[in-house]
Amino acid sequence: MASVSIRRYGQIFDVLMKYGFSYYLNELFPGFINTKKSTQDDFSSYSIYARVRMALEELGPTFVKFGQLMSTRTELFPPEMIDELSKLQDRVGVVPFDEVIPTLDEYIPDWRDVFTSLDPKPLAAASISQVYRAVMQDGTELALKIQRPNIQERIEQDIVLLRSLAEKIEEKRPDLRLYNPVTLVDDFSVQIKKELDFTRDGMNAERLARNMRVSGIPGIKVPKIYWEFSGKRLLAMEFVSGVRCDAVEEIVAMGMDPKDLASRGLKSFMVQIFQNGFYHGDPHAGNIRVSPKGDLVFLDFGVCGVLMKDTRNKFISLMLALFSADTDMTIRYVKNLGVKIPASGIDEFRGELYLALQDSKDMGAQMNFSGLVGAIQELFQRNNIRVPPNLMQLLKALMLVSNIAFTLDPELEFAKEAEPYLKKLIAEDVRDPENVQKKILDAKVRLEDLSRVPQQLSAVLEMASEGKLRIDVAAKEIGDLRVTLESSIDKLVIGLMVSAIVIGLSLVLMSQPAEAGYFSLLSYIAAIVVIVIVFYKMQTRGNKPKNE
Repeated sequence: MASVSIRRYGQIFDVLMKYGFSYYLNELFPGFINTKKSTQDDFSSYSIYARVRMALEELGPTFVKFGQLMSTRTELFPPEMIDELSKLQDRVGVVPFDEVIPTLDEYIPDWRDVFTSLDPKPLAAASISQVYRAVMQDGTELALKIQRPNIQERIEQDIVLLRSLAEKIEEKRPDLRLYNPVTLVDDFSVQIKKELDFTRDGMNAERLARNMRVSGIPGIKVPKIYWEFSGKRLLAMEFVSGVRCDAVEEIVAMGMDPKDLASRGLKSFMVQIFQNGFYHGDPHAGNIRVSPKGDLVFLDFGVCGVLMKDTRNKFISLMLALFSADTDMTIRYVKNLGVKIPASGIDEFRGELYLALQDSKDMGAQMNFSGLVGAIQELFQRNNIRVPPNLMQLLKALMLVSNIAFTLDPELEFAKEAEPYLKKLIAEDVRDPENVQKKILDAKVRLEDLSRVPQQLSAVLEMASEGKLRIDVAAKEIGDLRVTLESSIDKLVIGLMVSAIVIGLSLVLMSQPAEAGYFSLLSYIAAIVVIVIVFYKMQTRGNKPKNE
């Protein structure tokens, strides 16, 4: 493993130097470049972001997937970099068919008998899998999604190397820590491990299919999963022909209405996100097809998002605040969703957000939802405001869907399509008997907690009256205050006692006959003794340690 890692490090460095990143490598690994011949070609005509994209493509599937993840972090990276990284979709080389046969043999041992034909040329080649078309004996057409050979081991090794590079970047380049390189790698590690298990992919597909069937939206299709041929590294599903959902000319040539597809697709995502709380997390145009029958066909379910009801309600409120261009409500619900906006500079941030919302409202159909979200994300980036990954994934999905809908129907206004539906959901939520019952139970629990307060207070007072209540105060200021109060009280007590003795003694002397001189002497002596004792006791108390 160690020798493989060292060799892989060398491959990574060679590629990075090839695309002109020798300077940055030398910062991270001083002296390394001097001992290794640079293979840098002339890529001066390309932007730095284009060179980053090309380097990731050449480094292979792990880095392509990592670049795709970074392309969703629009609040972190410049728009030019996001544009380049977005081009990483499906840009990988093809593995020869002979290399995937062992996986076929493992999951479908008799595949040569099961299928009358299996095209060795893949329909699609993604970063971790390739898709092949097969025909069963009864004429059923299947799409076989087969994992690239040894891809899991390769990804696990590359993640270790990626993380070590991220740690080195944070160590050597403090100015880049705001991008959280290590956290980015850790998030990627969690996501890619989920995608490597194709059984999750199939289960996600079946869940989405069930939800769409009961949604009442016509013409939404999810391919059937054939579990008898499927496993962790191979997924067999129904083959559905069609064209990309953004191929407007081809859609029109098929006799379909692009505007109808735009409205239908948008409604399906509204249901997925705000009603079901389970949605396709990567709805780019390559993952949504239009069949010859006019169905919208969803593909590739490795990335799906989950929204709990409380989060859905908060996001609905945020959407309505955006549609109404309400700046303060937008800030409020953004915070409710876990976005931390620093108090310093809040007035300037509010002003910029106000302008972005007003621009979107004034432009109407000319500025779709994706443009508004992009403007807000750019605002977040300028103010170094972080967005939780789950919220970022949701916004990314909505932006992709909005862009597709806008391509199909340039006159579509996202707010006019979504706002009535969201308001309807709120009204239904208020009237929902289950929610009413839940709120009643919640109120009952709170009232029960409140009803116990007098009893608890009574118990505390009883303990205090019995001398069983002890309160330890450690604050230095409280201790100093106690000493000051005790000193003042001591002085007051001394003064009162001396005054009492003098007054009492005077009254006694006035009541005695003049011949009782010896009694007067004894009285004065007793008074002096009492005063001395009082002073001694007070002085002894004042010299005790403060913590006693």
